[in-house]
Amino acid sequence: MKNLFSPILFAMLLFVTNADAFPKIPSIPGVPSIPGVTDSSDEPANTGGSAAERLESAMLDVLTDLGAAEIQIRKAYGDKEGAARRQAQMDKLAESGKISGEMENTQQSSDELKALAAEKKDLSDEAKKELAKAIPPYLKAVYKTSQLSGPMKDFSAEARQTLAQAAVNPLKLRKLQKTLSTGMSIAKNGPGLIKSLTSNAKDLVTFSKEAGVVVKEDQAYDSF
Repeated sequence: MKNLFSPILFAMLLFVTNADAFPKIPSIPGVPSIPGVTDSSDEPANTGGSAAERLESAMLDVLTDLGAAEIQIRKAYGDKEGAARRQAQMDKLAESGKISGEMENTQQSSDELKALAAEKKDLSDEAKKELAKAIPPYLKAVYKTSQLSGPMKDFSAEARQTLAQAAVNPLKLRKLQKTLSTGMSIAKNGPGLIKSLTSNAKDLVTFSKEAGVVVKEDQAYDSF
């Protein structure tokens, strides 16, 4: 047991020790900076439940909002097949409540939306109106990822404490892995997803404006 535990524990400790080093990314012109990701200070940490539970709940909320907004943008672009695919993914997420695989789906969909926006230069007036309605909710959902920075850092701190306890009692390893598995996956892949979403959102706005879509950014952020 000790031979198995030692390398796993070391790897987990190494990860959570460096989990606070989240990448800093440039803000989108006209878009509020993202706490913990751009150059602003972090949002206050949430309370209630374990840090791992709060992090998973926050990520589920963000992925749900992103998916719903992406579906509307795809419909506005006339991408019925893509909209149907994302709807099926969102239905699955709502039914299971499990985010395993959905972070990857969101990353892929974000990249596809960027490519779609780059291609759709000749839009009808109706398509422009629909996009003008659909893009602000998407930008709101992307901005909402700023809320993940605090929970990720809270989780990192909690994980270090839990791992320290497991080091004293190796029999807790199995329970430890089950408890921290999802949180560690989010903390590992979340910063990269946030950075990519922000970059793609910036490009989406740029391409949309080039196509003649009036994106009212003030309306996108009036609830913050």
